[in-house]
Amino acid sequence: MWDDVKHVIDTSQSFAITSHVNPDGDSIGSALALCEFLKAQGKEAVVAMSDAIPMVYQWLDPDREMMAPVDEANLNQITAVDAVFIVDVNSWERLGRLGEPIQHGQAVKAVIDHHPYRELITPHSVIQTEASSTSELIYNLIDTLGGSMTKRAADALYTGILTDTGSFRFASTSPHAHDITARLLDHGVNPAQVYDLVYNQNSEARTRLMGQVISNIQFAGNRQVAWLTVAPSMIENTGALPEDTSGFVDTTMTIAGVEIGIIFVGTNEGTVRISLRSRGSKDVNQVAGSFGGGGHRNASGVVFKGSIEEAVEAVIKVAVSAL
Repeated sequence: MWDDVKHVIDTSQSFAITSHVNPDGDSIGSALALCEFLKAQGKEAVVAMSDAIPMVYQWLDPDREMMAPVDEANLNQITAVDAVFIVDVNSWERLGRLGEPIQHGQAVKAVIDHHPYRELITPHSVIQTEASSTSELIYNLIDTLGGSMTKRAADALYTGILTDTGSFRFASTSPHAHDITARLLDHGVNPAQVYDLVYNQNSEARTRLMGQVISNIQFAGNRQVAWLTVAPSMIENTGALPEDTSGFVDTTMTIAGVEIGIIFVGTNEGTVRISLRSRGSKDVNQVAGSFGGGGHRNASGVVFKGSIEEAVEAVIKVAVSAL
C-alpha cells in the first residue's frame, strides 16, 4: 500500500506538508509527525497551513516552525518544493489559499487521508476510510518504512488519534487505534498531560465567546437539528481568535434529542465556515457535499460563499431533509 508513497519520498529531497482550512488535532498531528519522519530521512520538510494553528495545539510546535498561516512571502517556498504531501483531506478547495498554487505547481502531489472521497485529486493517494484518523495512517507509514519515532512525533500522533476519535468514544475507534496509542505511550506520551493541554487550556476570551454562542442556540426539524452562529463582531468584541470556535459545534451534540448539530462561523472575507456533526446513521457528509464540502458521515465541514443568513437558510433546509 505504501510503495507509491515510498517512491515519492525516495525520489524527492524537499517537501511541503499541508492540510485543510481550520486545522484540527488530526490534521496538525499527522502533518507534524510526517514532517518529523521526513527530516529523519535527511529530507527538507516544512508544514504549511492556510490558517493559524488553534492555541490548544500550539504546544506541539513550541519553536513555531510551522508556517501557519502561510503569508504571501512564503508561498514561493511552498510551491518550489519537489513534492507536497496533502494529509487529512482530498480536495483542492479545502486547502484554502494554498489550494490553487499547489494544484498548479510543478511539485509531485501525494494524498494521505481517511475521509470518503468522490474522486482522487492525485494518483499518488493512500485513502483508507476505515482508519480512525489520518494520524493512524501516518503511524502505519512510519512503522512500515522502518522509521524512528521521536517524542514530538508520538505526541502529535496521539493528539491526532485522541481528537479524531472523540477521546476514543466514536465508532471509528478500532482495536488497531488502541494498539497504536499503546505503542505511542511506550515512546513517552503522557495521556493525562496531552488531554489537559488539548481540552483544559481555554483562554478567558474563548470561554466568554462560547457562552455567547451557546446562549443563542437555535433549533429546527422538531428540535432534532441544533445550530450555532458566530459573527465576526462576536469574536472581535470578546477578544477571541477565529480559531477559538474550534470544538463549539460539539456542544450541540450533548443535547438530548439532537441528531444533527451545526455551527456557522462568519468571516470578514464574505464566507462562512460551517462544521456539522451527527449521530448514528444521520449523514452530514451528504449535507456538506451539497455545498462542495465533505468529511465523514458524522463529522463534516464546508466553506460557504455568502452571508451567515444565507448559509443558515440553505444548509438548515438540507439538514432537516437529511433527518
